[in-house]
Amino acid sequence: MIREARLEDAASLEAFLHPHSATSMFLRGNLAAHGVGNTDQANGTTFYVHTRDGDITGVLGRTNGGFLMCLAPDQGAAFWSACDEVLRGQRIVGMTGAPDQIGALATALGLRDADFRLRHDEPLYALRLLDLSEISHQNIRLRRAAADDADWLADWFDGYHRDTGKGTLDGNDGISAARRFVDKPDGRVMEADGVPCAMSALNARTADMVQVGGVYVPTCHRGRGHGARIVALHLAELRDEGITKAILFAASPVAAHAYESIGFRHIGHYSIALLETPMTAGEMP
Repeated sequence: MIREARLEDAASLEAFLHPHSATSMFLRGNLAAHGVGNTDQANGTTFYVHTRDGDITGVLGRTNGGFLMCLAPDQGAAFWSACDEVLRGQRIVGMTGAPDQIGALATALGLRDADFRLRHDEPLYALRLLDLSEISHQNIRLRRAAADDADWLADWFDGYHRDTGKGTLDGNDGISAARRFVDKPDGRVMEADGVPCAMSALNARTADMVQVGGVYVPTCHRGRGHGARIVALHLAELRDEGITKAILFAASPVAAHAYESIGFRHIGHYSIALLETPMTAGEMP
């Protein structure tokens, strides 16, 4: 019913995922960054594929860190039962994807609502970068984070984790997240009159498209349009590099309004589900 993807499946995987990019950017991004079967990187992903007449019709992914992703819009109960089978004995920390598919996967794995510390269906937004609104950026500078930014960035990440309820998937604290951010080529800090006031990053990237994540404005800098501004300026950079489309999901109505103000269009919902404690598939309570 389902088999583990092989190296030669990479092109077919991308061809299947691409038309569903709005709900498959973690899968596409991990495939682009790490390929098939990477066991070294935390986001390296084992892909499992369902095929019919040689064509891929459903995909399940599990990162080395234990996060599940799926894209199987036309699959029924047999597919989800097969997912349960191939995941037996593997550690799971959470899952993400289209809400109906995440619901089917959670049910097949025997997970209950009480097993999740967070389970949100967040508004999903898309933007063609040709339609990106211009935004005032007088006395504004966008830059990569530097190593000596890590201490105050740690406070920002602690605030981000509290505000969103998402925390870090591996349980690391703010300083660990800040150090990883410093190393990210796609992370950005925004300064207003020389004072850091916002951050943003990408959590998935392919040759044509990005998924924005980790947008945060500290409490003392809110109410000035900085959330919309940093995303717009970050995407303008990426547009100049040839990226044509962006996806993101909004954690709050305030964030949704900010994204709409720069041209993002609401296209649906996206599910993020984090377990209270990591579990082993096949040993669910």
